[in-house]
Amino acid sequence: MNQADREAGAPQARPSLWQGRAAVLIGIVLLGIGLRYAVTGLSPLLTDVRQALGIGTAGATLIGMLPTLCFGAAGFLTPLIVRRLGAEGTALLAVSIAALGSLLRPYVDSSQVFILLSAVALFGMGMGNVVGAPLVKKYFPDRQAVMITVFALLMQGGATLPAMTAIPVANGWGWQASLASWGLISLIAIVPWVIQLLKMRSARAGSAADSRSPGQANAGFGLGQLLTNPVAAGTALFYAMASLNIYAMLAWMPTILQQYLGMDREAAALAFSVYTFVTLPMALITPLIANKLNNPTGLAIALAASGPLGYLGILFGIGPAWLMALVAGLAGGAFPLAIAMFNLRSRTTAGSTAIAGFAMGIGYLAGTLGPLLGGWLFAVTGTWAAPLWVYVASVVPMAIGASMMARPGRFLEDGLQK
Repeated sequence: MNQADREAGAPQARPSLWQGRAAVLIGIVLLGIGLRYAVTGLSPLLTDVRQALGIGTAGATLIGMLPTLCFGAAGFLTPLIVRRLGAEGTALLAVSIAALGSLLRPYVDSSQVFILLSAVALFGMGMGNVVGAPLVKKYFPDRQAVMITVFALLMQGGATLPAMTAIPVANGWGWQASLASWGLISLIAIVPWVIQLLKMRSARAGSAADSRSPGQANAGFGLGQLLTNPVAAGTALFYAMASLNIYAMLAWMPTILQQYLGMDREAAALAFSVYTFVTLPMALITPLIANKLNNPTGLAIALAASGPLGYLGILFGIGPAWLMALVAGLAGGAFPLAIAMFNLRSRTTAGSTAIAGFAMGIGYLAGTLGPLLGGWLFAVTGTWAAPLWVYVASVVPMAIGASMMARPGRFLEDGLQK
């Protein structure tokens, strides 16, 4: 069995989950938890932050756009960093940057510095987005489905819990402490990655060739090649359309339900909570199902269609709004599916890194456009019908991307060798 087959997850003896990889396991857990708190932990406190720092509407709008912009930029740059530092060194840099920005930003007295440090924290988290799947592929080839599921769940849990705890902590200790508190997760996460890098350094003499291989394998993944590679291009298209839709709904769904369907604020909030909550079970089941399917194309297309089906229900007033929100929310499984496909459609950790960075770079930039597109179309037409129809139409490119991404027997590296 060659190295590529081993990395692709071919059957082999299953060591203990902790055997020789305890530091990496702890590091991946802490990395996953710490990938969203700088976004969701700030939202409930944004009014306090704006009042304290004098942030106006333009500044608040920029803060709202920072996550997808920073995640997109990190998506494109992280593979280059992995080529220099390796996946483990990149993980250490990611959590260090996230901790630096998150712990410092609440205690500055300048809105410009606050926004800059927010961008620093978010860029670190964007690096973590990319490097998670390759680390799973490298260290847990025997448990890829379970570990990708755990990573996806931790990402979602790390988004939900900071939003839930932000106000209670702020009531007890102030908004600065609340905003900084989750940065301790990234600070603690530095420890296992330092341990792992020290362990690797002690074994470097016997594995010098292996330490060079990630950079050599990754050297051929140029942007032009990725754009024309069906696996990379399909995954990026799938991720981009998922981001465009989901970030648009996160920004506008409560407003759409109130202004288009005439719902009151409480009912709209209830439906929206259903939309956001359904991402948790989808993060649990989607990677597990994908890893058991020889051909996950049907699953990918179903996820592509679920959002538009929910929007059609809203457009035509079919069924209760919470049910349409639930149907649309099933599309949240697209993100964990794509993360699983980073590994399922690559043969090497370098390939997984290349797909992850390319798909997330394009995907999160598209996520920035989703809310802007909806707001612009509403301003032009005076109704939410036009944005909803555009989001419905996104099922076509997303389904095309799903078919390109999920086709069985197709791997990134094979396409680049042709």
